[in-house]
Amino acid sequence: MEETVAEHIKKSVLYESDSSNTAILNIEPGDQLSTHYHPNADDIWVVIQGTGEFLAEENKTYPIKAGMIIPNLKGEVHGVCNTGTEPLVIVAVSAPVPVQAVFTEQNTPLNVCRK
Repeated sequence: MEETVAEHIKKSVLYESDSSNTAILNIEPGDQLSTHYHPNADDIWVVIQGTGEFLAEENKTYPIKAGMIIPNLKGEVHGVCNTGTEPLVIVAVSAPVPVQAVFTEQNTPLNVCRK
């Protein structure tokens, strides 16, 4: 199942069980997944392709690239923007399900994500 999370961001569920799910995120260059947190689940990311900036609490950013694993534990604010020239592809493994997402206003996307 594929859904559009935001403009130019596609999310495809690869696997879902009673206890976890695995999805792939495709983020086009210059686009972002706004900061959010999951009050009930961990969300582990594996960067498969591309480069970007990981957005964390308190407007901190960290460069990310293919091969990195990023653990987003329950309640931790996180987001990402694609600062590269190719799609940023992330596999996200989340548990438990259903996963709730709360988007934040306090930690809005930073200028590094702007086209």
